[in-house]
Amino acid sequence: MFAAQFLSGVGFSFVLPFFPFYFRALGIENIKDNLLWVGWASAAFGVTMAFTAPLWGLVADRYGRKLMVVRSMIGGSVVLGLMGFATKPWHLVALRILQGVFTGTVAASITLVSSITPAANRGISLGILQTGFFLGTSIGPFAGGILADRFGFRVPCYAAFAMLFIGTVLVIFFASERFVPPERTSDSGFRTIGKIVNMHGFKFILSLYFLLYVLNSMVIPILPLFIEQLLGTTDKSASLTGIFVAFTGFLAGISSVFLGRLGDRFGPERILMFSLVCTGLITIPQSFAGNLVVLFIERCLLGLAFGGILPSVNTLVSYIIPQEKIGGAYGMTTSVTSLGIGAGPLIGGYLASLMGLRVPFAVLGIMAIIVAYFVHATFGKLRKESV
Repeated sequence: MFAAQFLSGVGFSFVLPFFPFYFRALGIENIKDNLLWVGWASAAFGVTMAFTAPLWGLVADRYGRKLMVVRSMIGGSVVLGLMGFATKPWHLVALRILQGVFTGTVAASITLVSSITPAANRGISLGILQTGFFLGTSIGPFAGGILADRFGFRVPCYAAFAMLFIGTVLVIFFASERFVPPERTSDSGFRTIGKIVNMHGFKFILSLYFLLYVLNSMVIPILPLFIEQLLGTTDKSASLTGIFVAFTGFLAGISSVFLGRLGDRFGPERILMFSLVCTGLITIPQSFAGNLVVLFIERCLLGLAFGGILPSVNTLVSYIIPQEKIGGAYGMTTSVTSLGIGAGPLIGGYLASLMGLRVPFAVLGIMAIIVAYFVHATFGKLRKESV
């Protein structure tokens, strides 16, 4: 599963970090229009996945989690491959809608690993799994940027297809699951989802996922254009963006294992608060970066800080939800995650189109610190209620 997540990360990051440049290659040259197109493409993905992810989660609980990993990786390989044939901007938006319907490799893999891992080792296990994806997303942009600068933006799409196809083969033949189908109940899918949502503390977890992924995706459409602005030329901008994203992802992958282990020892909510505060304090100065060297250092530090966020919140879900309902729970988290992924670029792109490329970095940093405060206040209240 580590290898499959790695290849999945490589494949998706071959293409997605360069969407602003791809839209420009398809004729959207005005920077404000470009940001809005990228935002709508992200929103199209987020909204469709928000509706389909809970249903896929219920299917996972009924028919097996490995099956859902295979489904999501096949879906990802086909959609990313088809992006290489896009000739109009709306083609990319339509394919992002299909991506929202048929993918979700991270959530499917987390569900599988959570269901087969002992509770005492779940933090480090999910940290290792997240590391595979982070490492993939560190190599993918670097290689994808070089391919895009040399051969155009279609070739990385074809390469992404190949990466996810190989990952699918690995899962089919080497990932194992001893799945015992649950007994049939009279509960409908919507009633099951309702029971999961009403479990103690889970509503706050869902809101937390949404906010975290708004933060994670807010500067995605902005960073390539900001790097290009500081560079002062369009030459090699895709390659340079790939290097920035690569180092951020690599350092996040390293820190996710270390911070995942600390989460097992000291509690994932404490690591989550620590990572959020550090993320905020590191992101705010990025809005003042005057050159690429300063921005690069700040993005690397951000990777170290952000590595503790996703493993921590994923571990919290596995503590709250019974194992027989874990697929439905991660389906719900994927749903709100998708809304966050859709809303983040829209918010960031809108802010950048109104006030410039620097403002979203400052807003993101302030929001991260505010979310850390709410994590502290809410989990303190939940602990008191459980006594």
